[in-house]
Amino acid sequence: MLEDLFCTERPKPVVRVQPDGRVFRGGQTVTLTCDIQETDVTSWSYSWNKDDSEIHVSQSQEYRISSVSESHAGNYSCTGRETGGSRYSHTSDKVTLTVSGECVYICSHHSDYMSKNVCK
Repeated sequence: MLEDLFCTERPKPVVRVQPDGRVFRGGQTVTLTCDIQETDVTSWSYSWNKDDSEIHVSQSQEYRISSVSESHAGNYSCTGRETGGSRYSHTSDKVTLTVSGECVYICSHHSDYMSKNVCK
């Protein structure tokens, strides 16, 4: 078809999360990867969104969150833009990052006066 010569289907990225799904706060690192397949574009710039607001743009397909806290919880998605070009990908489906676990300070009343941090 004639339109195939001028228009190519925009790819749709897939966001992968490592570790997957639920993480516990307190020093844990989460890596989001924007995976764009089946395209002739050799170089992408990646735009990361959290709750529909752009938070990061990079040449790397990975977005790393270190020392995860409750503020990082939300819905993440990515979009690719051709580096030095005008083509865009679709926006990926959203991936929900849930941060759980509450660190509480427990003071022991035993004779040894031990105290410790407990995360549950």
